[in-house]
Amino acid sequence: MYLTCIGQLVRHLMTPEISISEVCKYLVLNVFTTMKASAVYAGVITKDGFIAPVGSFGLPEKTVASWGNIPLTLKAPLTDAVKQDKIILLKREEAFEKYPVLNGYEGIPEAWESYLVCPTLPHGLIALTLDSSPKLGRETEEFIRTVSSLVSLHHQKDKFKPRVKSNSESGRSSGKNGSLNGRQLLIMTLMEKGFSNPQIAAEIGYSESLVRQETMAIYSILNISGRKELLDNSGGG
Repeated sequence: MYLTCIGQLVRHLMTPEISISEVCKYLVLNVFTTMKASAVYAGVITKDGFIAPVGSFGLPEKTVASWGNIPLTLKAPLTDAVKQDKIILLKREEAFEKYPVLNGYEGIPEAWESYLVCPTLPHGLIALTLDSSPKLGRETEEFIRTVSSLVSLHHQKDKFKPRVKSNSESGRSSGKNGSLNGRQLLIMTLMEKGFSNPQIAAEIGYSESLVRQETMAIYSILNISGRKELLDNSGGG
């Protein structure tokens, strides 16, 4: 059963221009149906020690954005899975008891039985919200790790695409792969114009904290070290 499922996932990942969020949707509707998955979160580990969201399904986009980048210093299911390099499976009551920080995250789904996080080091992880409490044997864990690795490889391949400069957006990563969402593109445009984070927050009506989180996500997605490299590539600064 697992081998057939993996083969189907590989063929699905070969679909041209498929986004990471569409991959997450496939995981819920096709790959983890026996576990009764209701939501999937995919994240990457950034160069500065954060877990940044790159795609999801079954969770409101605004909710995921509000969570922002999660520092590896924070004690949470995602960070423990990464630091221990192991699959973490928690029942709902256990999750909130062991990780009180979850109580501060708005928008967490109310109806679910268990939460599973699978790391794929050194790149990232996937996290599943389940309407079941599965038992993890060796074969099941290997299946989940293989799926997580395939998802990570699918996302990482975009980093090896050449960054093309166009006449209208010199130095900007080609919009063809859809890596940056609309808000990130707006923030990047203002950064290229020389706006500081407080100025960007005032301009677009978001909190400075959210702007800062989005700038870190932009650096991660574009595989650059920071604002200086962004401005150098755009011809600014």
